[in-house]
Amino acid sequence: MKHLLIIGIGGFAREVFWHAHESIGYGTDWDIKGFLDGDVKLAAEEYEKLSAPVLGDVVSYVPQPEDCFICAIGSPQVKEKLIQGILDKGGEFINIIHRTAIVHPTVQMGRGNILCPLVHVLEHARVGNFVTFNGRSGMGHDAEIGDYSSVMSAADITGYVRAGRRTFWGSGARAVPHSRIDDDAVIGVASVVFRNVKKGVTVFGNPAMPI
Repeated sequence: MKHLLIIGIGGFAREVFWHAHESIGYGTDWDIKGFLDGDVKLAAEEYEKLSAPVLGDVVSYVPQPEDCFICAIGSPQVKEKLIQGILDKGGEFINIIHRTAIVHPTVQMGRGNILCPLVHVLEHARVGNFVTFNGRSGMGHDAEIGDYSSVMSAADITGYVRAGRRTFWGSGARAVPHSRIDDDAVIGVASVVFRNVKKGVTVFGNPAMPI
């Protein structure tokens, strides 16, 4: 059996710890070993909220043969940096898919993804590597999202949307069908994208406009 380490010790990492207990493979393919600190030290009281030990940090930790990893950090750029640090040392990442998530059999999905409760990923959607879907978010049919992206609660990536790498979707954000969201774009909370969003641009509002 593999032993899961959760990268991150903030609020979302605590959520993922509990979601993992109700995810596919828990108790049969893997159990939970503990947490790894990221690149930011939090206040002492934050560590006291954790329900498993902190076993070091990403820089100093040496992956063991039975270890596996998931990164529970929202920022796509920080996530990529920390994940790459573990990959460079031969670490293995797995998908955490909550049992209430709906994933159509035709979905193509990479590794290191997190699907929280009530997420949906529908027919012929394509999910890259290390993508986070927070609760009640999802993707419609034939949509695509790139590596290291983060989709917050209740965000909706509708059919045929093309989202690049390291995109960030605030809670309740959505894009109309056939929109294109380029790498490193940020869609603000509750914003609605009606047209394409260029690389590195942050948009906000309904309709979503650059800020």
